[in-house]
Amino acid sequence: MAEVIALSLAVLAAIFIGYPLYQSRNRQVAFDLNHKLEDFEARKTEIYAAIKDIDFDYQMGKLSDEDYQEMRQKYKAEAVELLKRTDAMRRGRSKRRKSKGVKAGMSFCSNCGASIGKNDRFCSECGSKVQ
Repeated sequence: MAEVIALSLAVLAAIFIGYPLYQSRNRQVAFDLNHKLEDFEARKTEIYAAIKDIDFDYQMGKLSDEDYQEMRQKYKAEAVELLKRTDAMRRGRSKRRKSKGVKAGMSFCSNCGASIGKNDRFCSECGSKVQ
């Protein structure tokens, strides 16, 4: 009898300890997507600045026509690919939200991605302040 109680207590303790770890993995996916989108946005800004620099250098006569066209096409192709990937990620994210029964007016925590009610001032999952 004592072994059964000890075994059930051990199972309950394992569930109690393991459940938050399981939940953090689910939140990590949304968190990673947010960071990838931020990285893509930062890279897009860098590409736009590089294209402006190339245009300026070409107008100043520092670049030949061939170099200008080659560099501009390279950055332009990278920007297009980046925009496609960003759009695909955003579409995938919206499909996941729709599949989970998310309504149009709902908002989400910028820190962990949990849904937030209209009157909430703090996220119920991570405790961060709602903006």
